[in-house]
Amino acid sequence: MLPKIHIIATGGTIAGKSSEKGYVAGKTSIEEILSAVPELKEIARLDFEQFCNIGSQDMDETIWLALSKRVDSLLLSEEYDGVVITHGTDTMEETACFLNWTIHSAKPVVLVGSMRPSDALDADGPANLLVAVRGAADVKNAGKEVLLCLGKKLLESSEAFKKDSHEIDALGCVPPDFRAPHGKNFGFDIRNENVLPRVGIVYGYGGASTIPLQAFMDAGYDGVVLAGVGGGNFYSPVQRLAEKAVRMGMLIVRSTRCPYGGVYTLGGEVDDLKLGFVAAGSLNPQKARVLLMLALTETRDVEKIRLKFQGVN
Repeated sequence: MLPKIHIIATGGTIAGKSSEKGYVAGKTSIEEILSAVPELKEIARLDFEQFCNIGSQDMDETIWLALSKRVDSLLLSEEYDGVVITHGTDTMEETACFLNWTIHSAKPVVLVGSMRPSDALDADGPANLLVAVRGAADVKNAGKEVLLCLGKKLLESSEAFKKDSHEIDALGCVPPDFRAPHGKNFGFDIRNENVLPRVGIVYGYGGASTIPLQAFMDAGYDGVVLAGVGGGNFYSPVQRLAEKAVRMGMLIVRSTRCPYGGVYTLGGEVDDLKLGFVAAGSLNPQKARVLLMLALTETRDVEKIRLKFQGVN
């Protein structure tokens, strides 16, 4: 008997339709998307649901929480062998990390998107969907991280990032410090959480203003990720304000705007241990934000949060 896969549709370009100015995401139903790929019936038994239908720039923590709980309930049932989630590519890596760190079954989960709308003559969604369903139906992918599918290839959540805003093969790959497959001990239990801690990102540049960080402090945010230059460095006035934020109880994580290389406690210009900062390692700012939010559901102890960023439960 063919494996049974549940498809959750959230929108994105894969569900987009062309418009005079380009296209509008999240306008095609999952029924229409599936009807364009009849070969899927040869791979798996499918059912589906329209969870939401948005551009992934509108994906947020409320949807993440609901989506994680939904996937958990599906995979903990013996009825399903895997889940495929159609998703916009803009924030796909963030959703994938969130699900990877919160789902409690090791069954395959694949997020799939496209770079061209569903009604384009050269739409890439159908081919990607075929790869995604094959991936979710393959028992060899059980116990792996949540997977992302684009450009007809599969990447694990810790390594994948969006490297290009237009090309079909828009996902890049960065060597991760650690892998934490969903369903393993590293995960967070957010099944009783209705609201996540508030964490923002402050971008670094030459002569950076202190206004964004001060605004997060004034708003009472729980944490901030500094997307610094180079090895996570920051314009001196911003760093001094970040030091003040730590003294006031805010968690500060240093990441980098560079796609490769990462930020580490040892060997850099900033004394994280003295100043109370946390180094993001290989995680880019958006992934570091997700991990910090989840870590803050368990603890505000900076040393314990440091261990989370090293892959230690």
